[in-house]
Amino acid sequence: MELRAELRLSNISRRFGGLAAVSDVSLVIPEGQITGLIGPNGAGKTTLFNLVTGTLRPTSGQIHFGGARIDGRDPGDVARRGLVRSFQSPMVLPGLTVAGHLRRAALFHAAGRPRDLLRRRSQRAAEAAADTLTEELLAFCGLGAHAAQEASALAYGLQKVLGLAMALAARPRLLLADEPAAGLNGAETAHMETLLRAIRAERGVSLVVIEHDLPMVMRLCERIVVLAQGEVIADGPPGAVRHDPAFIAAYLGSDAHAA
Repeated sequence: MELRAELRLSNISRRFGGLAAVSDVSLVIPEGQITGLIGPNGAGKTTLFNLVTGTLRPTSGQIHFGGARIDGRDPGDVARRGLVRSFQSPMVLPGLTVAGHLRRAALFHAAGRPRDLLRRRSQRAAEAAADTLTEELLAFCGLGAHAAQEASALAYGLQKVLGLAMALAARPRLLLADEPAAGLNGAETAHMETLLRAIRAERGVSLVVIEHDLPMVMRLCERIVVLAQGEVIADGPPGAVRHDPAFIAAYLGSDAHAA
């Protein structure tokens, strides 16, 4: 039986003119796993996230999530099915508090469809659900003390945590986290790693993580997928990928050794 939150990519390609940003990628991401997606800059990692979430459409191939085909669907529909992403850079609005950001994100999910908010009963139910989820996520992500603070005034590391919390407000079944530790110091990275583990263990959310912090990826993930020039060149447990010649040559350089 197909897993509830399984993501399946079948021969996915995306071309921009004569450039193949992603080339014939086939992957199965099972439910319950933390998967690392790594590779050098320009390898096609973020493009692959954009294809999966509906921001881009593949030139060829198919994408299935939970047994349903999703390539060609708009990003809002993909997110409401439970496939949600976070972004490399924190996306905060000036003048809006931390709690305000979470509540807006929670309303997206609670409303179901935008037109439902036009019905008063649906609006009240959605707002109550959003308020409950906001309080829950403030506590879960350790942001409770900052709830009333303007998000743009948060330290960068806390803005990154807020971005992840906003993705969780959409109640994902599979979360695509794009460089969650980028720009963080050692203590912030350790906190982010702990939070990512808790998201899977305590909230039951599967994850695919793009990250350039190799030691973190090797500790965090049960499986590593390596992209180079838009193609999968290695795929397996961290211990195997760490010593894969293709990974060493393409990601670290032909004379380097995996961390």
